[in-house]
Amino acid sequence: MSYQDLSAEQRVQKCSLEVMTHTKYRSLSGILMMGVTKVVDKDARCSTAYTDGLNKTYVRPFVESLSEPEMRFVILHEGMHVALRHLVTWLGLFKEDATTAGQACDYVINLLLVDSDAGSGFIQMPGGDNKGLYDLKYKGMDTGEVYRLLKQEGKGGGKGGFDVHGWEEAKGRTEEGTKAIEKEVAAALQQGAVLVGKLSGDMARAIGEITEPKVDWVEQMREFVVSLCAGKEMTTWRRPSRRSIDSGDYMPSSYSEAIGRVVVGVDTSGSIGGAMVSRFLSEVGGIGKLVSPELMDLIYWDSRVQGHEKYGPGQYDNLVQSTKPKGGGGTRPSCVTAYLQEKKIKPECVIMLTDGVVGSDWGGQWPCPVLWCIVGGRRVTAGTGKTIHITI
Repeated sequence: MSYQDLSAEQRVQKCSLEVMTHTKYRSLSGILMMGVTKVVDKDARCSTAYTDGLNKTYVRPFVESLSEPEMRFVILHEGMHVALRHLVTWLGLFKEDATTAGQACDYVINLLLVDSDAGSGFIQMPGGDNKGLYDLKYKGMDTGEVYRLLKQEGKGGGKGGFDVHGWEEAKGRTEEGTKAIEKEVAAALQQGAVLVGKLSGDMARAIGEITEPKVDWVEQMREFVVSLCAGKEMTTWRRPSRRSIDSGDYMPSSYSEAIGRVVVGVDTSGSIGGAMVSRFLSEVGGIGKLVSPELMDLIYWDSRVQGHEKYGPGQYDNLVQSTKPKGGGGTRPSCVTAYLQEKKIKPECVIMLTDGVVGSDWGGQWPCPVLWCIVGGRRVTAGTGKTIHITI
């Protein structure tokens, strides 16, 4: 039976099997088997293909319009969104501009796939290279870099690629659900690597985006703190609404309440250099000026708390110049949680800078949201809270 005689479901199954058994792409076989893959007659979100970062949906008329190489390309395209954790790593960009974020993701994937095929014809981008989101000037960039260029050049927000992305579903997932998917992705890629023996060529570079994403860590850290101020709009009678006065009424005006207490914990066990600490604290000071916490506790720790400094509004500019780091022993994050409990410190959030060499000690039970800033190139994920990786 020829490809054209197959049903849409059979086409997806056939092309998925061909991709998973291909020497160049079989490292992605575990990714393609993740979640639920289905063909539907129609979908409210799109008329082509769709992924929410785990499951893949193909719309029947679209599948029926594709040639066999194009179908393989689309299957790989959806799988790469999952493998590169686009809907997790770049969720912050979606909150700013979902369309441009989707375009940036597609530019990265399409370049990788077209390059990997090297003109063999096994896969082919629907509509041709010149009609899709494909531009050689973005070669070697990650999604964040492409996104920023699109915004700078005023090219974002236009026509998207041939698929859509389930940002809303990704946004709605619990932290536990997101971590579970990340672990499943990591396991699937590891199994694929074992199957292949070793990754090679363009796919190795593609998978490299997972292990070394060029995430704007300053932006991620700022977003973490600023998000805690959301929903804190209060009203006050001390400053009446000008609009209400003009209309003859006397009503309270609204104001955004500044964030309360923030704890910044810096690992001074000896493996983090002074330049790194200075740059990190400089950015922390910038965040302090942005959200003006009532109090910022700067805690230096190794196997125990070695120093505790306090800063308030008006002091964040000079934080780097005035601070005096202390420490140099082992590494035990739980000393920070114990210290907070002992001193009855109840912050709204904690930001921890460490090299991640902590074994299984991630501090235990934290009294508030915690952000782990991991330096030194270790691609570890904290056992609690949110993790970002810092490269300077």
